[in-house]
Amino acid sequence: MMTGVSLLVVVLSIFNGFQRQVKESLWQGGPHITIENSFGSGEINNYEKVINHLLSDPKLKNNIVSIEGNITSHGLIQHNNSFNPIMIRAVPIPSVQSLVENGLPNFPRIQNYNRFEMDKILEKRLVFIGKEMGAIYGYGIGREITLAVPGGKFSVERGVQVNIQNFRVAGAFKTGYYNYDSKFVFLSLPVAQEFFKMKGAVNQIALKVNSLEELKFTKSLIYTKLTEQGFEDSQGRTSWSVRTIAEEQENFLAALRLEKTIISIIVFLFIILAALGMVATVHSLVRAKRKSIGTLKALGLKSRDILLIFTLNAMIVGILASLVGGVWGIFVATKLEVIVNALSWTYNTMGSLRYGSEWRDVELVPKDIYYFDHIPVDIDISFIFMVTTSATILSGLAGYIPARWAANLNPVDTIRND
Repeated sequence: MMTGVSLLVVVLSIFNGFQRQVKESLWQGGPHITIENSFGSGEINNYEKVINHLLSDPKLKNNIVSIEGNITSHGLIQHNNSFNPIMIRAVPIPSVQSLVENGLPNFPRIQNYNRFEMDKILEKRLVFIGKEMGAIYGYGIGREITLAVPGGKFSVERGVQVNIQNFRVAGAFKTGYYNYDSKFVFLSLPVAQEFFKMKGAVNQIALKVNSLEELKFTKSLIYTKLTEQGFEDSQGRTSWSVRTIAEEQENFLAALRLEKTIISIIVFLFIILAALGMVATVHSLVRAKRKSIGTLKALGLKSRDILLIFTLNAMIVGILASLVGGVWGIFVATKLEVIVNALSWTYNTMGSLRYGSEWRDVELVPKDIYYFDHIPVDIDISFIFMVTTSATILSGLAGYIPARWAANLNPVDTIRND
């Protein structure tokens, strides 16, 4: 019982930590809500008018942290003799100082940059790439890279026209979300408008809101505001599309929840197995104390008292096991990083002693796979209380079955046979 409770606490603390870390990475990495024009080329020419119209609603204004036009599009990056698919995003940069201090809501946190290049970010063809993209392609700060994006309209005779330009890497960012840091390239909006041939226009309006719980409500307000009769007629031929980050990452977040549920069920089965073991333990205790039970019943002890004694005995064992298991689980969860590092050091030391120079160090939790600087742990006290309470109740139920048999023993037959 103690092992099952502590194991459940540790496993679910890790899963809670992973989920929290992933959600924070998604939350900080990009816009929470995006508005696009699904008609024609998708350009939003008068996006500032759209922004002002949305901000005229008091409810929307209170929910929105930031709102701005940007350009987000698929593109290609040249590596050796091939072009690889990436995402290109351009956002307004009001000042270099706000960029350096990571004060832009839709720009990821910059880790490394060239300060002399930053002053010309609004004029020159400068880009910021993710840390993982730099590692994959071997691109560092100051490196010239070639990007290609679709340009102009599609025609049967010519197909899709492509704009190809060279850019220089001015810095690197890191969000903590691998797909984001390995796929996205950021640049300033004026440079991107020239690159995409979208003078004065954007193809997306990005919003950040106060909390994830307000996403659906804010989305409904936005769509209602955009489809107002007077405003919709003034925009010409448009077809608005409003998406939230929860919808874009729905499958990924659902997979995380499902994985956590399955692991919880599997580990909870250990507690049930421990409860079944307690049934056998209390049953053995009853068999060993049959003569004493018969004697007590012959002296007038009631059956319900016998039932209460053995049930309480099982519950006390369950309470102690739950408390010790919960405390031990919390201790292991808080010291998990130290424990894993110690195990890794021991394993690698033994491997190097046995295989010598042929041995290559092994990470028990590879950071390049899980993409976290440390093992994320989120200890939920309310959940631990629920687990310990459930274990105590299961212990009581496990003790009730043999206790019921003990209470129904016939004192005469018990004393005679034992």
